[in-house]
Amino acid sequence: MERIPESPPSRYSKPTIGGIFSSSDHDRFCTDSPEMRFDQFFPEVVRYKTRNLYETGIDALAAILDEHAGPQGPITLWTAENFCRESLNRLSIKLGNRIRFGLWPSNDDLLKLKPQDVLLYLHYNRFDPASKETINLIRQRTGATIIEDFVQAPLDIANFAGDYALNSLRKFSSVDVAVAYQNNRRQPSIEPTNYRILRKEAEKAKSAFLQNPSEELEQLFLKLGRESDEALAVREIASAHESEVARAKAFDFETVRQIRRNNYAQLAERLAANLPEIEILPGEYMYLMVSTRQRDRYRADLFAQRVFPVIHWADSECPHVKSLLSFHIDQRYSPTDMERVVAVMAETREQLTRTFTTSD
Repeated sequence: MERIPESPPSRYSKPTIGGIFSSSDHDRFCTDSPEMRFDQFFPEVVRYKTRNLYETGIDALAAILDEHAGPQGPITLWTAENFCRESLNRLSIKLGNRIRFGLWPSNDDLLKLKPQDVLLYLHYNRFDPASKETINLIRQRTGATIIEDFVQAPLDIANFAGDYALNSLRKFSSVDVAVAYQNNRRQPSIEPTNYRILRKEAEKAKSAFLQNPSEELEQLFLKLGRESDEALAVREIASAHESEVARAKAFDFETVRQIRRNNYAQLAERLAANLPEIEILPGEYMYLMVSTRQRDRYRADLFAQRVFPVIHWADSECPHVKSLLSFHIDQRYSPTDMERVVAVMAETREQLTRTFTTSD
C-alpha cells in the first residue's frame, strides 16, 4: 500500500485539535489502490436493500421516510431522548405534516411500539454486534419498522439488521456523502446546494488558517461552518454531488479507520491511567466519549489550549448529555496530539484536586 504523506507542519505554536475538516485532511488519504474500494464498506445491495447516496444524514433519513410513508397519513418516528433536536427540526421541514415524533427513554419501552411506528435505532459511537439481537426482538414482538442510524459507526452500515439503514461521512472526513439502504433507487440530483458551497468555502478558510494562522481566518472558517449548517434547513432532499461521490470512492477508509482505532486505544489508556475517576464510554473509531461531573471546567481548559472537544446533542433535553465530552481521535492527529489532550486534562485534574483539598 502506498505511503500516506504526513500533514504539513503548522506554523502555530499550538495547533488546533478538533473543528471542521479541511480539504487537505481528506485528500492526503486518497488513493488509486484497487484494495480500497468504496463498495467494500458500502455494497450496492445489502439484505435486498439498494444503496443510495445523499448529501447529509438527514437527507438520507428523509428519503427513507418519504419512501416508507408513501401516500398514507402521518407516521410516528421514535428517537432516543438525547437525539439532536435541530436535526429533527430539519427533518420536519423536509417531510412537513407527514411525520410526528416520539421519545423513548429506555430499551424496555421499545417493546411497546406498534406495527405502524418507525424506530430510529442509534448506534451510539460504535457498532455493537449484540444490537442485532435487540433489533430482531423488537421487530418480532412489535412489528414496527426499524431504521438503523450508523452516523456514529459509518463503516459498519453493511451489518444492519433492521428494515433500513443510513450513515453520514461528513464527520468522518471532508466529504458530503451519506449512504442509505432502501427499497428503491432514487434519481440523483447533482445541483450544488447552498450548504455544499458554504461548507467548501469553510474548508478553504480553514486550509488558509492552517498555513497562516490568524484570529481573522479562524473566525471566518467558524462563521462559514455555522452558516453552512444553517443552510441545511430546506425542504429539498439533496443527493450527493457527483464530485463528492468521486472523492468518497477514492478515499482510503481502511487506513483511516486503523489510525482512528490506534488513537482511541492510546487516549483511552492514558486517560484511564491519569484520570481514573472519569468514565470512558464505549467507542472504537469515531470519538472518544467521556462522562464527568466537571465537564464544563475540563472543556474550558481544553479550549484555552486550542483543543476543541464536542458536546454531542447539546440541544437535547436529556440530563445525561450535561456530563458528556467527545474527543476527536481522527486521522488528522498523531500519538503526540493524544498526549497533548491527556496533559491538559491531567493539569486540570491537579488543579481541581488542590481546590477541593484546600476547601476541605
